[in-house]
Amino acid sequence: MPTTFPQIITTQIGVTHTGKNYILDKGMPLLMFGAYIKSFAPYIGMIKLGWTTWALFDQHELDAKIALAKHYHIPLCLGGTLFEICATEGYYQQLLDYIVEKELINIELASGFAVEYHELPTLIKQATDRGLRVLVEIGYKNQEMDDSLSVPERIGHIDSAFRAGADAVILEAREAGEGYSVFKTNQAKNADLVTQLLKSYDLDKLIFEAPTRNSQIQMVQLLGPNVHMANIPFDEIPRIETIRRGLHADTFLASKYR
Repeated sequence: MPTTFPQIITTQIGVTHTGKNYILDKGMPLLMFGAYIKSFAPYIGMIKLGWTTWALFDQHELDAKIALAKHYHIPLCLGGTLFEICATEGYYQQLLDYIVEKELINIELASGFAVEYHELPTLIKQATDRGLRVLVEIGYKNQEMDDSLSVPERIGHIDSAFRAGADAVILEAREAGEGYSVFKTNQAKNADLVTQLLKSYDLDKLIFEAPTRNSQIQMVQLLGPNVHMANIPFDEIPRIETIRRGLHADTFLASKYR
């Protein structure tokens, strides 16, 4: 039973959930990284070291981030942009070696700008053979190309990733949170995609990039508080938790919470 007023708010009024927040680190300084993790660790499902920003800093700083995350039992993952660059330039095996050496466990693969979708199954298998948990991002970085993907084509790419051994699929939305996957201006297409996703897959296997307030609210209103969301900025972790728990104006009155 709750014993304090804050506990009453969060456990008696707010709903509980199993949704994970996948946080995007854009190259945050080590001291700030540590401060955020110390305060928000219970609400962090994973931290992605975005793009190739982590490579710009001293190796000791990366090692310190890895150690901090391990201390709080938070998985770390290097971003899909790094994967596509390495796969294209012939450094994929070195990337796998590095991830295994650092005991990061997770790897994000993608086919957003340089790697072709037909190449992914082989690359996924190479990662799973190394004992890695594989997340595959589906969608193009270029908005016009992403728009050109029909719902059956997108579902086909997701099917292919899962058949090849992917553990989870990420729906691309970049940092904009608009114009991609389920956030297109064509609401009918969005609804069709969501319907097909829910019909075909366990929600726990899907991660939706939702970097903005509007996209986060839309996901919770549409799929409930257990939806996994990614590209979340560190400073928005408390807000997304209130959105999930129905302790936010835009989700409090939703039928899912009553």
